[in-house]
Amino acid sequence: MKTLKFYITILLLLVVAVSCKKNNEVAPEAEEAKIDLTKYMITMDLPNSIPNNRNYNVSYVIVFNNDAKITEYSFSSPAPQSYPYRIEEDLLIISYGGGVGDIVLSISDRNITAVSGFTKDAKNLKLREIPASNQFVGNYSGMLTSYMVNTAFPFAFVFNQTQFGEEMVGDPTLDYALNPVNNVFAYSVIGNIKRYFLIIDDKLVVSRLKSGGTNAESWLFATLNKNQ
Repeated sequence: MKTLKFYITILLLLVVAVSCKKNNEVAPEAEEAKIDLTKYMITMDLPNSIPNNRNYNVSYVIVFNNDAKITEYSFSSPAPQSYPYRIEEDLLIISYGGGVGDIVLSISDRNITAVSGFTKDAKNLKLREIPASNQFVGNYSGMLTSYMVNTAFPFAFVFNQTQFGEEMVGDPTLDYALNPVNNVFAYSVIGNIKRYFLIIDDKLVVSRLKSGGTNAESWLFATLNKNQ
């Protein structure tokens, strides 16, 4: 009888131990909800009509800050904007206000699976993990298209992680300071020229806005391949 009581006691202790372990484990759903968005960024393109019946997808970059706010960079805007965001279960909600309202993004397994709000027509909408190393290195060249008129200009760019250069004719030299954001994005204001750079899959998305210039050169944009 004592032996039976002994085994029953051991069995009860094992049941309690297993129960405590399960209570201390974090469920997969809870772990998913703890995603640290400051280690990610969102890139997307929004359709835009431009003069002469042409179309252009304006690039956007959304950076998550530690103060529960995003910084949004529009490649067609002269300055970045800041808006609050919050997480509700698997939903990321960004509050734009001003009559625009919220955009709501469903996130599952680190992917955006659904979207509502003014970004519902966005193309190439993606939640990207920030790369561990600076991607700004190498040369890119091609034609930058004018927003105002149906023409394009040849441009070449060079990067070395902390500097960049550009030229319309000849090889570019490293003339300007570069301050990358999240290792793949940079926003530069030098004189009357604002530049946006985004490097994705060895391609350079560039937007160049020049105040006080001619209509043809006031806004130039392109996606350029990396030179071999």
